[in-house]
Amino acid sequence: MISLIVTAYEDPESTKESIKRILTQKNFHKKFELIAACPDKPTKKVIMEYKKKYPQIVKYVKQEECEIRKNKLMNKIIKLAQGDILIWTDGNKFLEDNAISLILKPFEDPKVGVVGGRPTAMNSRDNLLGYWAHLLTNASDKMREIRYKKGYLVEHCANLLAIRKGIINEIPLDVAEDAIISYMITEKGYKNVYVKEAKVLVMYPRNFKDWIKQKVRSIKAHEALNKYINKKNIKMKSFSNEIFYGIYLSLSFPKNIKEFYWTLLLYPARLYIWLRAFYEIKIKKQTYSSKWSRSESTKILDYEHKK
Repeated sequence: MISLIVTAYEDPESTKESIKRILTQKNFHKKFELIAACPDKPTKKVIMEYKKKYPQIVKYVKQEECEIRKNKLMNKIIKLAQGDILIWTDGNKFLEDNAISLILKPFEDPKVGVVGGRPTAMNSRDNLLGYWAHLLTNASDKMREIRYKKGYLVEHCANLLAIRKGIINEIPLDVAEDAIISYMITEKGYKNVYVKEAKVLVMYPRNFKDWIKQKVRSIKAHEALNKYINKKNIKMKSFSNEIFYGIYLSLSFPKNIKEFYWTLLLYPARLYIWLRAFYEIKIKKQTYSSKWSRSESTKILDYEHKK
């Protein structure tokens, strides 16, 4: 059996579409369960509607409060899930056709423990933040390809992440869930596979305030990995890697003068968020917390409804 897991937070319309896309995947014929979890009533209502329609497939997992840590919720679901393979995504992410069948394929090898898909930006490329979203997701894809081919640790994204059940039973609460899962499973001797053809559509921040909030949070989450990873050279997301790989990957991406100008603007913006993140970590002693903290403008359908 396969366990398909959707974690959501105050995005009922997006969650409705996300689950619909999972249930209508192409070339996926295995027995499965769909586990959906959320802390808010509007999103729960959407999940329960699906549960009523598909009572043998859809299961709802209750979160006690909005402040629950996502990693704690994931630990709870790991214990509840009945599948041999657990596939994780979020309520505000949309799987493309065949994403599930593609991400399951590597598990035919019993030595494979974790597989990640490719986040693809839904944002329009014709504005600054939208262009940055496309540039950064493209750079992440190239980074994962390079590291996968060289046999280095690949930090997958929780937007589309699959793991073999039984390898890990619990993940730490104070670190990015996707990065630590990739590391823990790889350290146990299992293969770590990147499938770029398995795509998940992601809406990235559409205003600068949300962009800063998301990026600083991401940096803090990955810096927290230092508690668990001693070999700094195996970390994928780091300031040094961003400098080493980032310049080439970013300068080869723009298609015209306007995009080249937007690319140049990204450098001081990235420097600012790194400085801000380190200030919050080192000076203010603010460490990463896995509590729900989603940027409003990343909610695909629900953000449009509120505008």
